[in-house]
Amino acid sequence: MTAEFSAIWDTETTLPGATITLSVMEGQDVVYIAARNSEVNTSLFRFGIGARLPAAFTATGKAFLSYMTNFEVMRLYAGSFPAPRTPHSVRSVEALLKELETIRHEGYSIDDQQVAEGMVCIGSAVLDASNRPLAGVAVSLPAEDLSMSKRENLVEDITRLSRSISHRMGAELPRQT
Repeated sequence: MTAEFSAIWDTETTLPGATITLSVMEGQDVVYIAARNSEVNTSLFRFGIGARLPAAFTATGKAFLSYMTNFEVMRLYAGSFPAPRTPHSVRSVEALLKELETIRHEGYSIDDQQVAEGMVCIGSAVLDASNRPLAGVAVSLPAEDLSMSKRENLVEDITRLSRSISHRMGAELPRQT
């Protein structure tokens, strides 16, 4: 999975060379198992293999959490919610559940400056043969570079990437129309 995600991104995206990440969920955190940082984004935030961030703030974490029931999310954060990283970070389980409702409806996740000010990440879950989240993929870019048309292209790119990897992992996904 880690060997393929970067090559797939470069061949199937409108933004080759962008910052992309692949992470897995561990407790309340995501752990980055692959990352390719763009030269443009290194001043905002540099992702590294093995780095941990609170799932509640990251695009990949929210992609994972969106596959959980509200009860499972509340149980995960019972008694402890991560301290905010930026003024934009979600502050409570209730606010996170509202975001997850939107993610479930839209089919992709977004970190709008919740990990680092000035950086937006768009993510999607990679599913296993049981159609459960195995990993999350995300693309990151400066918030000032995110026009509505670029956002639509990135959403299309990241969901296509996650579907492609999911298919290779044995997921049974409905055909795109």
